[in-house]
Amino acid sequence: MQKEAKEMRMKHDEIRSRIRGNIVPVPAQYHDDLSLNLPAMEDHLHFLVENGSRCFYLAMSASEFEYMTREERVAVTRCAAGALPGDCVLMAQAVGGHWIDEQILEAKMMMDAGAQAIVVAPRSLKEGGKFFSSKYQRGSYSPERHNSYFIKYMERFAEETNAPIVYHDKPFANGLGPSMDMLRRILGMDNVVALKEHVTEPNVLRKVYREFGDKVVCFDGFGKTLQFWSLLWGAKARHTCWSWFDPQTDNRFMECMSRGDLKEAAQIVNDEGPISEAIGQTGFQGYKHIMKLMGLPSGPVRIPGEEISDLQKEMIRDAVVRVGLLKG
Repeated sequence: MQKEAKEMRMKHDEIRSRIRGNIVPVPAQYHDDLSLNLPAMEDHLHFLVENGSRCFYLAMSASEFEYMTREERVAVTRCAAGALPGDCVLMAQAVGGHWIDEQILEAKMMMDAGAQAIVVAPRSLKEGGKFFSSKYQRGSYSPERHNSYFIKYMERFAEETNAPIVYHDKPFANGLGPSMDMLRRILGMDNVVALKEHVTEPNVLRKVYREFGDKVVCFDGFGKTLQFWSLLWGAKARHTCWSWFDPQTDNRFMECMSRGDLKEAAQIVNDEGPISEAIGQTGFQGYKHIMKLMGLPSGPVRIPGEEISDLQKEMIRDAVVRVGLLKG
């Protein structure tokens, strides 16, 4: 038993040490009828690996896991694991159903399919709801009433999966995350190797990264503007969709931050402005259109209402030309 526990700790420590730099969510690929296009996903993963990406994340939002069945999510996990070389890390978010048992079952299936770490966002509390047409007064997060629930949730998840776990820190209705005491308890668990922060409040980010940045791998997905500060405050990695079409610039940004060349890093942030603005207006389908312009696998998305017009396509192309990724 002691030998197994030691081997498990070594496994967790190895995964923790390899989650660094740019973490690239794997975008879903579909045929025109919105069925999964796994060969296109493989092709895109090969492109990313050839251009230096080594950490990958199958995500609720960026990978469209929230729009897939459990069987599809497991199939995507198996596809990604088979396409990646041995020096890569693959994290997969277990979505599950409406309770922890389904989430644990999906996590085990994902590990069997080749995922090396599981991203866990616990089922959240009821906020903003009503009972008998009256506002639910106890819906707001309270450390005294809710911390034990989330801690026990993660303890059970860790015990039953034995998987390296990335704790997904979802904000509550107030826009803030849990108390620092709750984070200390969860991030102190042996299985927990990383924290995906989702609270955008700078004061919270600074406090969280400064305290936990040397204990687990902290990262977020807020884009280079906020990540400029996240990395200075102690984050060891960053979740980024920009690599989908331009991994070289993402790699250069991380290199600048690592060596303290903040002037060049800030310039990269400023230079990407036209594409950031275009994506802000067009969403995931805008990302996919950039990928198409760059000759990469692309296609539709399952997210409702994400179609873009010819005028928006022209706007996106103009932005891609302005940042120098394509010639005019």
